Amino acid sequence: MDCKQIRQIGLNRTNVSEKAADMIIVGAGLSGLMTAWRCLDIHSELTVIVIEASETIGGDHTWSFNKSDILEHLQDWITPFIAHQWSSYDVKFPKRKRKLEISYCTGNSDTLRRCVQPHIDSGRLIVKTDCRAADVQPYDVTLENGQKLSAKCVLDARGFKANADVILGYQKFVGHVIRTKKPHGVHRPIIMDATVEQLGGYRFVYCLPYSETEILIEDTYYTDGAELKSQEVDARIKDYIRDNLGVKDYEVSRREKGVLPITLAVDESFGTDVSHEKTAPVQLGMTGGYYHAVTGYSLPEAVKSANVVCDMIEKNKPEFGAAVLHEMAYHRVDHYHEEKFLRLLNRMLFRAAKPTERYKVLQRFYGLSEGLIERFYRNRLTKSDKLRILIGKPPVPVSKALKNFSERAFIGREKTQKDVT
Repeated sequence: MDCKQIRQIGLNRTNVSEKAADMIIVGAGLSGLMTAWRCLDIHSELTVIVIEASETIGGDHTWSFNKSDILEHLQDWITPFIAHQWSSYDVKFPKRKRKLEISYCTGNSDTLRRCVQPHIDSGRLIVKTDCRAADVQPYDVTLENGQKLSAKCVLDARGFKANADVILGYQKFVGHVIRTKKPHGVHRPIIMDATVEQLGGYRFVYCLPYSETEILIEDTYYTDGAELKSQEVDARIKDYIRDNLGVKDYEVSRREKGVLPITLAVDESFGTDVSHEKTAPVQLGMTGGYYHAVTGYSLPEAVKSANVVCDMIEKNKPEFGAAVLHEMAYHRVDHYHEEKFLRLLNRMLFRAAKPTERYKVLQRFYGLSEGLIERFYRNRLTKSDKLRILIGKPPVPVSKALKNFSERAFIGREKTQKDVT
């Protein structure tokens, strides 16, 4: 089957040959399109091919983040992606309710597509949909139809792949966007309402008020398994809308669901391996493990990776391919080290805490200073921040906390258990 190419719009566009493209990105999700957008915005001479297996680019998703999660010099650039922004948000737990004065933003698949559309119109971004890659190499891609495309470098953004060297828990969610007949009464985001029944794992409801009469309600679960019974969650969302929001007259305009990895541990030999630098394509997004280990937020890491690729092009053009491959190999290692403490927190959450009491870990965390919480989401915790999180009365049994403290020992036990089963 031949690939489809998204048509360019408008007149006087540049007709760029696929053979002349500088970069190929396999996967037109968040990280792939964010990288294409950043690089094309900054480098007017650049041409990019994006290859997508589905019929459309950008999927059907919502991505949220604290404004402070984004590097300061990129905050103005990211503005066109933002669909909604609030100056504060709430968290709710059985023994703690709090308003945080942290700017919160959300974008979606529509805003992401609008960001790249001008480059499609100009012909500098060639998008091939309904198109599967049979073989992806550092400098070329062979499609299932036999066509081979080459470029100065290839970036792999095809999504998360399970790996025996990465031990996971899961964050599962179902979301409904509803339109109400009367104002729903939610004035700012509720990013965690953990006052709901826990149901065998950490559960919370997430609310984003887009307007007085439009709101996203998302029911989220941190569990050991990846199975998602979406129909059961649909029913619980309906109960929450009725019982917690007091809304009875509404219509559902959109649904979304997903299962995201939550990283508990990464084998050091895998996390620090750079031997693939010259033999494998650059990995982006979930493919490369670029997401916040605890929250699952992927937008800030997608922006960061896009900027690293963009900078390497600037410093090494016109022949930037090898430099991008090299820098991104070590960017991945940096990410492994940066996430080490977050993976420890996940082991406390998933292995040390009782499933129905996991919420207590987050309930205690949200009693800490606002600055620390903000740095946590940025993954820029100081040494004193880490000590502050760990000291005091632990919300988990001390014996279990100590048992799961060592990442290396934890991985050894997990792999042994899998071998036995």
